[in-house]
Amino acid sequence: MNVLFASCRVFMVGILCVFLSACLGTIEENLDKAETEAQGQVYEPTVTTEEIATIDAAPKVRASGPASLARLGFAPIEGIPGNIESRLSESLRRSAFRRNMFLVPNGDATQSHLVRGYLSLTSNSLGTVIVYIWDISANNGSAPHRISGQVLAPNATASWNSIDSESLDLLAVQSMEAIISWLNNELGAPKLDNRDIVPFQ
Repeated sequence: MNVLFASCRVFMVGILCVFLSACLGTIEENLDKAETEAQGQVYEPTVTTEEIATIDAAPKVRASGPASLARLGFAPIEGIPGNIESRLSESLRRSAFRRNMFLVPNGDATQSHLVRGYLSLTSNSLGTVIVYIWDISANNGSAPHRISGQVLAPNATASWNSIDSESLDLLAVQSMEAIISWLNNELGAPKLDNRDIVPFQ
């Protein structure tokens, strides 16, 4: 009996691993597709025998200089159900990693910036639209910087459960590239004090 029970546990663990591998592979493929189409190119999936695609895309934006040392912590995202938040959080993490940026748990000791997110659904003649807002606050107490945008989910209805993974991955790509572009500009260059500028003579 014990041997049979152990065999069943091994079998179930194996099935779970395959399922998780397939899900992660799909996330990577969708991120590749979103990044390729954002550059105006045609996406051609790579045929591979690996269960999980490697992170080898060439994003348009990467964190550089001091911005690459920033650590972002995301507060719980408002306006979406828990299952969608979990899926989007994974896409954001992977999209950030591709761009030389690392996310940390909210409240982590290494966190340098807090990101608060607000999402909602609306619709137009083309389909359902995901509207997103990110407010980024540095730990130094400065005023938050707001980034907003939208993603079209053409095959969805006005329900979060109808939003496909590809739309969430595109949202993650757009969001992280906008956040990192701002961080590169905000942290990458020293701020000049006008009082220190000597007029040209």
